[in-house]
Amino acid sequence: MKVLSNETLIKRNALFSKALSAFGLIVLLSGLAASFIRPEWYALPFYTLITGFTISNVGMFLANRYVREPRPDRALTAATKGLDDRNHLYHYRFPAHHTLVTPSGVYTITAKFQGGSVEWDEKRKRLRHSGVSIFRRFFGQESLGRPLIEAGAEAQRLAKYLAKQFGDNAPPVFPLLVFTNPKVDFGSMKTTPIPVLKAKRLNPYLRKQPQRNTLSETQLEALEHGWNS
Repeated sequence: MKVLSNETLIKRNALFSKALSAFGLIVLLSGLAASFIRPEWYALPFYTLITGFTISNVGMFLANRYVREPRPDRALTAATKGLDDRNHLYHYRFPAHHTLVTPSGVYTITAKFQGGSVEWDEKRKRLRHSGVSIFRRFFGQESLGRPLIEAGAEAQRLAKYLAKQFGDNAPPVFPLLVFTNPKVDFGSMKTTPIPVLKAKRLNPYLRKQPQRNTLSETQLEALEHGWNS
């Protein structure tokens, strides 16, 4: 397995997340202090609460991706350990955050860190997430959102990028949704429109896939040369 990561972006966003979190806390505390020092500024704490909370949430959003362990890039690298050198894993190099090039095709991997219970709701055609306390949802664990739509959008972005680079020689792109939290529990996932996997099942899943059209070594070299130029 060959792994290439955009370490510059990871370090920058990790630093940015810490700075935003600290600044958001300062804004919150300044509003609290102002309410005691200047009671006539009664509206100020309200605005600093909203501003500080928003800034802190942006910091938390980035921290969940670039600071919090297991970081998605590290978790996916560990999950694909043991695959041979025909497989290439790219973190934050393509339009998709995590791209896997294998003999069985090109995949985008949308990583989710959420724990709790996740199950496919056939009637509503979406994933249902439960088993997480309100406290954790409010202060530490963002909503799962619509990850299948997100995964499909990532695959489409990468497909357009490859088509721009290689035209008709660009291979198709297959989306995968992978949960990296070892404590996540799955309900029924048999009818999901795209594969939904736990990180520990990613390696076995890939080994079972048939060989399909994929990026050639020449195409990969061309892409990597473009990044480094």
